[in-house]
Amino acid sequence: MTNPSCVSRRRFCSASLTLVPGLLVGGCGLTPAMSAMSESAPAYRWEHVKNESLTLLSPSGIVWRFNFSPNIPMPHFHPLQTVDSRCLTWNQPEWHPHHYGLWFSWLLIDGVDYWHFDSKTGRPAGTTQIVKAVVHRYDAKGARISLNLAYHPADETNLIVMEDTVDLWIEVPRDDGSYRIAWDRVSRPRRRVVLDRVPPPGQPNGDPEGGYGGLSFHGQRFLTNVAIVESTGKANLAGHRQHADWAVLTGKVNDLPIGVAMFDHPSNPRYPTPWFLKMLPPDNPSMPGQPFWYMGAALLNDAPLEITPEHPLSLRYLVRVDSDAQPIHVIEDEFRWFSSSQRSSAL
Repeated sequence: MTNPSCVSRRRFCSASLTLVPGLLVGGCGLTPAMSAMSESAPAYRWEHVKNESLTLLSPSGIVWRFNFSPNIPMPHFHPLQTVDSRCLTWNQPEWHPHHYGLWFSWLLIDGVDYWHFDSKTGRPAGTTQIVKAVVHRYDAKGARISLNLAYHPADETNLIVMEDTVDLWIEVPRDDGSYRIAWDRVSRPRRRVVLDRVPPPGQPNGDPEGGYGGLSFHGQRFLTNVAIVESTGKANLAGHRQHADWAVLTGKVNDLPIGVAMFDHPSNPRYPTPWFLKMLPPDNPSMPGQPFWYMGAALLNDAPLEITPEHPLSLRYLVRVDSDAQPIHVIEDEFRWFSSSQRSSAL
């Protein structure tokens, strides 16, 4: 069954595309002729829509699309798919419109909510403004995208409290069908600010659902056989809010295995990060018919974080997408490579 949340809402003709030397770039549609390409290696092509998105496509269709239009609430990856175009992400589900597939969002900055939609205005109280998006390159090895983000109360565009620079390095899939997304960001406040979340249980005003915020993955509704394992060996909800080097979600789409792993870099503050997990199958009693598969690096779960202009916050994460379930030693090897790398440009 096709997940309607993964169907592209727009199609672009060749006039919207930019030709990359050495790569085939087609016109409208997702299945151009590939007869001239080697059968031993998938033929990938790029679709770049200026000031809106960058998409990597395989002969099967979309592999991933990164959306960065200044008119959307949050930059994000959707669809995020396997090399054979099985969709992994759920973008803005009806009951959680503030979830965007694979994305990063702060929750509270100085008490202003940048995550949830206000029921009266239909937008967050705080705006994450995409000031600038630059696609530096996309070629046979991969792509690099940088973003400048500004944070301000929704109705006070001149009251910028913090600015983020984001650097994304996304490689073309490797021979085993896996690919990596390196996600670096630096947050620079204009004055002292406090990054916060809804407090978790056991803290003053603690909420059973508190603690989330940061780098997040929301799995699509048709995922089956879902399991999450962390570097500590804890599985499924036993790893909820637990500190670990990495977490990996496995399951099946169209009866074929998939994997999405997220890695915390040892240079990050509060390493290893707590992981916020939600695992609700379709028959769950709290939301019947609405599965909820969520995995996030919850930097602020344990406590708020104060940052100043003199001491900006630097974060590094890695995401690995697999078209198959990988043994733990492969995920461990990936973490060792990531933890020893000095910059994401190593991709």
